[in-house]
Amino acid sequence: MFCDILLAYMNKKSFRPKGYKEWMRPILVGLTIGMLCASAFLFGMLETWSRRISDRLYLPYTADSRIVLVSLDDSSMTRLGRWPWDRAVHGELIQKIASAGPLAIGYDVNFPESSDDFNDTYLAEAIRAAGNVVLPVELELELLDGGGGYVANKTLPPISQIAAAAKRIGHTNTPQDADGVVRRIPLSVALKDASVVPAFAYRLLEVADMKVSLSEGTDNANRLIVHYPDRPGLAYKTITAAQVFDNPYILSEFKNKFVLVGATAADLHDNQRVPTSINKPMDGVEIHASILNTLLQEKYLFEIPSVLLALWILGIAFLLSLIISLFRARWSVPFVALLWLGSVVIAFVCFDKGWIVDILWLTITIILTFAAVMMERRIASEKQKKEIRQAFSHYVSSSVVDSILDDPTQLQLGGIRKDMSVMFSDVRGFTTISEGLSPEALVKLMNTYLTRMTDIVFEKEGVLDKYIGDAVMAFWNAPFNQEDHAKRAVDTALEMLSALKQMNREKAFGDLELRIGVGINSGEMVVGNMGSEDRFDYTVIGDNVNLGSRMEALTKQYGIALLISESTKNALPEGEYLIRPIDLVTVKGKKKPIKMYEVLRKMENATEDNKQLVSVFVKALKAYFARDFFTAAQLTDQLMMQYPMDGPSKTLNERAKHFSKEPPADDWNGAWVMKTK
Repeated sequence: MFCDILLAYMNKKSFRPKGYKEWMRPILVGLTIGMLCASAFLFGMLETWSRRISDRLYLPYTADSRIVLVSLDDSSMTRLGRWPWDRAVHGELIQKIASAGPLAIGYDVNFPESSDDFNDTYLAEAIRAAGNVVLPVELELELLDGGGGYVANKTLPPISQIAAAAKRIGHTNTPQDADGVVRRIPLSVALKDASVVPAFAYRLLEVADMKVSLSEGTDNANRLIVHYPDRPGLAYKTITAAQVFDNPYILSEFKNKFVLVGATAADLHDNQRVPTSINKPMDGVEIHASILNTLLQEKYLFEIPSVLLALWILGIAFLLSLIISLFRARWSVPFVALLWLGSVVIAFVCFDKGWIVDILWLTITIILTFAAVMMERRIASEKQKKEIRQAFSHYVSSSVVDSILDDPTQLQLGGIRKDMSVMFSDVRGFTTISEGLSPEALVKLMNTYLTRMTDIVFEKEGVLDKYIGDAVMAFWNAPFNQEDHAKRAVDTALEMLSALKQMNREKAFGDLELRIGVGINSGEMVVGNMGSEDRFDYTVIGDNVNLGSRMEALTKQYGIALLISESTKNALPEGEYLIRPIDLVTVKGKKKPIKMYEVLRKMENATEDNKQLVSVFVKALKAYFARDFFTAAQLTDQLMMQYPMDGPSKTLNERAKHFSKEPPADDWNGAWVMKTK
């Protein structure tokens, strides 16, 4: 009866490595999530959030010591006057810096309109005299369709007099991404006349004869991802303009350095958010210094190719779904954490090597894949449990089903040896009964009888092995452990006998009265799947199972309802049942005799009359085994007068009288040899 259940369910994850369908479903779910995430990534969804999270990959590193900033800060405004300063002040500042012998001076202040002749001329002459000054030009940028580069629709250069004095002019545009963060700077911008304006920082390298290719470290739009060395205000040595004017000794800091001069005063609003900003924006001059530092140290950053990251996303989804399908949830959760942590570590390593990894979509993939696959596993598990419960409920009690579902590993594939108890029951005179009933009436009678008997087996958490015609076979201590399996079996038998009496009184079978005999044996048996690879039953086999069947058959011989073996009797709690020894029997096919016992009832329900029967019978049996057949016959005569329906007393009486006339051989051990099964 178990074959259909076990064939369907014992091949599943609780019993052996998963089959094709078991691990394919979660993998298909995982790959579906992976493809959705990869597609969303490729279409640029959540791009802003992706970049914000990737900004956390920036770790501090040491900037090039040849970069020095001169800040036009609030203290300088106090020292040199309100902004804007006279151009002669700018000229004097350039003269002081130039006197120290810097590699190049980047003066990030635009002069797009004329002032008076004196100031314009003074500034132009100071710039020309320095010979290494780079001035800014501001552009109105437009990104070409397809991201092929930037073009300038408008330009805002310094006036020609000042521009002509500069060594180079470079654009200072720092375009923001959609979230207002400056990450990528075009190293060159095309003008309408097809000429090209390089970036301000790049021009400083040209002035210092440290040329770098305009295409090196850039993307298809010729944009450089700036590798900011630290948070705003921490990466570079900074000297105020006021200090330049007031402290001549500080000028030595500019020798052989790239000196970038720019506004840092809060009122000038020349600052923007960058990846390393937390609550503080970065001044424009420091942004240009970071561009210069990136070029000097060649710390180029590239976004990992989209196709590669999409494959990475698919790989994570596949690996995660495979792990979840192969292992229990308690192992899957730590693996998910390790997988995410590993992805973050790899992202940092990649960043250190110059590749920016989108952590957001990797994280989303891990979370969604885990959630989806776990949901699939939960749905599959609940469906399986429902199917198992529905199927197993016909064969075992609900408590057994619950135990199996809580720990399915208790059901083992193949046979295992266990100490168990097996019970056989059989309806007396069933052949005669069946001959006197129509098929329909017989089926109704048997269904009524078997339903009640099966319910009792389930109440005692036994496993219904099979129906053998009118017989019921059940066992205990499998598929899960039951230390009191012998007690459960005996309690089941007593309950079955009591229930049958009640059913007879209530005329459950009409005018018929059913009687049954029950045999129980305990011992080592083999339990598991028996049969072919395609068709098998979950059952028990072995000599002790056969002996249990013989116990049931011998109940007819002795005219009793419940017969148990010595092994079962020894496994019962001491003093809980009223038990009497019945015989020492050598069953057919066996050489070693077996002691058999009758369980009359639980001791709490035993009457004095019951106890008197057992006491006298035990004395008679002892006399019988001691070869005192006269005493045995005398005692059983008394029992038969008092209990005329007691089968064991009648059997013992007949044997005692037989041996009184024909004594057994001298080597007789008291065993009665059964000639039939």
